[in-house]
Amino acid sequence: MGIKVWLDDVRTRLRPTAYVEYSDIPDGPGCPYRARITTPVENGTNELDVREREIVRGEIKAIYEIRCPCGRRWFNPRLENVQVCPRCGRAVLVMQPGLAAD
Repeated sequence: MGIKVWLDDVRTRLRPTAYVEYSDIPDGPGCPYRARITTPVENGTNELDVREREIVRGEIKAIYEIRCPCGRRWFNPRLENVQVCPRCGRAVLVMQPGLAAD
């Protein structure tokens, strides 16, 4: 590395830092996965803003990750007590999540 390259690198590092005012940065495009947070309406009175919404039932799907002591792991949508390892062929006793083995 020549002295000129080294001096240019030092000059670059010693330049004053240019700061940007946060309010000058434009907002990025809205993302469909971004939550929109709204503040409550402050109208000076103690009235409640009541809105009605339809209530529906939903489903939860869980996928369980099973790990064998041989290092192989696989996924299963059902929690079964005993599963067979695809690598070593041993039966793996599966404990429910959150329960410690004795």
